Amino acid sequence: MKKKNKAIYLLFLMPFVYFATACFVVWLVKTSGIYPSGSDTMYHVYRGDYVYNAIKSGNWYPLYDPAWYNGVEILRYWSPFPAYVMAFCQYLAGGSQFGAYLFYIGGVCFLGACVWPFIGRGFNRPYLGAFIGLLWFFIPNNLCAIFIEGNLARSLSMIFLPVFIYSVYKYLYNHKLRYIPLMVFTFLLMELCHLGYAGMAAIAVIIYGIVYMIQKGRKKAVLDVVISMIFGFMLLGIWLVASLRGGITSLDNSENMANFFQNLWITINPFERLTRGFEYFYFGFAALVVIVFGILFGYKKSRTGFVTGFIILLMTTKSAYAVLKHLPGSQYLWMLRFISIALCMILMSFLMWDRLKKTLVLMLCVLLVVDTIPSLSLIVGEHNDISVQERMVARQDSTLISSAQAVTKQRLALMDESILGATGSWLVSDYGNPVDATFGAGREAANTSANIVNLNKAFAQGDFLYVFDRCLELGDDSVLVKKSLLKQYNNSLYDLEAAANTVGYKKVEQNRDYILYHIETPDNWGVISSYRAVAIGSGAAAISMQFPAVETADSANLNDYTYEELSGYKEVFLNGFTYDDKETAEDLVLRLSRAGVKVIIYADGIPQDKRTHNQNFLGVTCSSITFHNGYPDMDTRIGTIYPDMFPQGHTTWNTVYIDGLDTVWGTFYDNGLNLDFYGTVNNDNIIMTGLNLTYFYSLTDDISVGQLLSNMSGISSEELPDRKIVPLKVEYGNNEITITSNNDNVNTTLAYHDIFSSSSDITHRNNLMYVNKGTTVIKMRYPYLWQGALVSAAGVVLMVAWLIVKRRNNN
Repeated sequence: MKKKNKAIYLLFLMPFVYFATACFVVWLVKTSGIYPSGSDTMYHVYRGDYVYNAIKSGNWYPLYDPAWYNGVEILRYWSPFPAYVMAFCQYLAGGSQFGAYLFYIGGVCFLGACVWPFIGRGFNRPYLGAFIGLLWFFIPNNLCAIFIEGNLARSLSMIFLPVFIYSVYKYLYNHKLRYIPLMVFTFLLMELCHLGYAGMAAIAVIIYGIVYMIQKGRKKAVLDVVISMIFGFMLLGIWLVASLRGGITSLDNSENMANFFQNLWITINPFERLTRGFEYFYFGFAALVVIVFGILFGYKKSRTGFVTGFIILLMTTKSAYAVLKHLPGSQYLWMLRFISIALCMILMSFLMWDRLKKTLVLMLCVLLVVDTIPSLSLIVGEHNDISVQERMVARQDSTLISSAQAVTKQRLALMDESILGATGSWLVSDYGNPVDATFGAGREAANTSANIVNLNKAFAQGDFLYVFDRCLELGDDSVLVKKSLLKQYNNSLYDLEAAANTVGYKKVEQNRDYILYHIETPDNWGVISSYRAVAIGSGAAAISMQFPAVETADSANLNDYTYEELSGYKEVFLNGFTYDDKETAEDLVLRLSRAGVKVIIYADGIPQDKRTHNQNFLGVTCSSITFHNGYPDMDTRIGTIYPDMFPQGHTTWNTVYIDGLDTVWGTFYDNGLNLDFYGTVNNDNIIMTGLNLTYFYSLTDDISVGQLLSNMSGISSEELPDRKIVPLKVEYGNNEITITSNNDNVNTTLAYHDIFSSSSDITHRNNLMYVNKGTTVIKMRYPYLWQGALVSAAGVVLMVAWLIVKRRNNN
C-alpha cells in the first residue's frame, strides 16, 4: 500500500520535473547556434507551415502543394499527424516556424517522459519508471533521430512506442483484454506518426513473440497481439489505402537498405561518437551490458525482451545484411532504425526485472546515464549568439538561393544532390522570396520521382544536354548547380556551360561553390514538344540520357501501345520491355519496320518466353555469356572497336550474344568461336544488339562504343527534341487548379496526380500533365475515399466482434 501511495505521488510530481527538463532542453537548443539541425528537420517544419496556412485559409485537409516536385500530395504518402502537430506548435508560437520547432522538441521531450511513470507503476517499479522517463529523450539513438536525421515524425512516435510495447508485455503475461484496445490505439497513433516505423515496431514485436513462444510455448496470446496490430492497420484504412497506391510503395528501396547496416563494433563502441562524430547509429554500450546481465541472471519473464534486443542488435550487422537482403520485402528492413525499438524493449524488461538487487539497479542506471553524455553535444551545439534568422539568410546568400529566387519566374531546379538536406528545399520554397521547385524533400511522395532520379543520374554521368533539356521540360527557368559535384564526378564546367547555352540557359551569377543559370520565359509557361524517337522499357531512361532527342515512354509493356502511336516516330528503342501477348508485340514491331520506322532492340532486355524460358523474339535467340575485366575486340560495320576495360565494381560482366540474325553487322571471338552481337532481323529496319553496350556506355562514356550506338539509329548525342515555350495562365483555388492555354497538347510542367479530374481533356506523359486549348478546370478529390472508409469500417466491426467473442470465451 505504501509503495502504491509513492507511485501516485510520483505520478503527480514527475510531470513538473519533466516539464522543467523540457524547458531547459528548449533553451539549450534555442541558444545552441545550430538549430534547427537534422537532415530532414525542415521538411517537417515545412509541412507544418503548409498545413498551418491552409487551416488559416479554411482548408483543414489540403490535398495538394504546388511548391515542391512540380506539385505534390503532401499529406498522402507521409503520415499526416506530425504535420498537424507541427502546425499546432506554430499556432502556439504565434506563426513562427522556428518557434514551432522548439515547441515540438519540448513536447516530444515532455510527453515522451510522462508515459514512463505510469508504466513503472504498472510493473510496480515506480522509481525506476520515473528515472527511465527522465532518460528516454536523451537516449543517444533518440537524440540522433531528432538532431542528426531530423526525423521528427519518428521522434513523435517515441511518445507512443513505450505504451505500445508495455501493452504487448502486459497482455502476453496477464492475458487481460483491457490491454488489447490500448495496444491497437497506440499502434494506430504510431502509424499516424510514421507508417514505416510502425511496421518496424510490428516486426520487432513479432520477433519478441517468437522468443516468447520458444520460452513459454503459448502461441494463442502471440496470435492475439498480431491480430491487434492488423486491426491497427485496418482502422487507418481511410488514409492507408490511398498512401499505398504509388508514392513510397512504387520505389525500389533495395539500395537504401544497405545503408542501414554497419559493423557491430561501431554500433556498440561508446568512443566512436568522440572520434567519428554522430554519422553512425549507436546502440549503446550500457544497453549491451544490461542485455548481458539480463540474459545471464534475469528470469524468464524479463529475459524475453533482453534476448529480443540482442537478436535485433545482431540483425543490424553487415553479416546479417548478406542474409536479410534475400528475404521477401527485405528492402524495408532498415535494421539500424530498429535500435530505439530494441532499446525500448530492453528498458521495459529492465523494469520487469523486479528481483534485481538495488545496488545493481543503481549501477546500471548510472551506466545508462554516463552513456548519454557524449551525445548531449547534439543539444548544446556551439552555444553562440548568432540568431537562426541570420544563419538562414547567410546560407541563402552563400548558396545563391536568394539570387535564384530573384530571377526565377516559374520554377527552380537546385542541382546539389540534397547536400543541404531538407533545409535547401525549405530555403527555396518557404523562406525569403519563395519560389516553386522541381526538387523538394520527402521524395517518396513525388509523382515526378523518376524524373528527379534521372536528372541526378544524368548529371553524375555528365549528360548535361539531357539535364538542361529535361529541366526545361519540367518548367525550370532557373537551374542552380553545386560546382563541387563536377569535380566529384570528373565532369567539366566547360561542358556544363556549353550544354546550358545550347538549350538556351545563360549564366547569371556564380561564386566559389554555386553557379546559376536562367532562361527568359513568360511568368507562367508550358512546353510544346516533338521527339524524333521513343524508348520503351526499364532501360528507356538510359537511352534518353545518351540521346536527349529520344522520349522516355511511360509503360514498359509493348502491348500498351498502338501502331498509330508509334508510327509517328522515326526510331523506336526497346530496352527492358515486356509484353502480355508475344505475337501481338512481334506483329507491332514488324508493321512499324515495314512502314519505315527503325526499331532498335537491346537483346539483354528481351523478356523470357513463358513456355521455353529462353530470351527469344522475332526468331532470334539470346545466349548468355560472361566477360571478365573487359570486352574482346569487336568487328563491326564501322570498323574494329577496342572498348575500354570494365569499370571498378563491374569487372564481371554478364550479358548475351545473339543467334539467328539475318544480316550480321558485329561479331567478336570468344574461346575460338566467332559470335554475333549486332545485326538486323527480317529487314534492315529491325536492329538488334547484345553485350549490354548501352549500360557500358553509361558507365564509361567510351567514345568508340558511343559511335557504334549512334550508328545503329542515326541519332546524335548532340541532338535535342523540338521544344516551344508557350504562355499559360495558372490559378490555384481550394483543391482546384484552373489552366488557360492558347495551344493544344501543352505540357503544363505540373506533375500529374490521380486525384485530378476535369470535364476537359487532360492527359499525362512522363509524369507531367498535358492540356489543350481553352480553359481547363481541374478538381481534386480525396483519393480512394470509399475503399479506405470500407477498410476502416471493417476494422472497427471486426475488432468489436472479436473482442466480444474473446470476452465471452474468457467468461
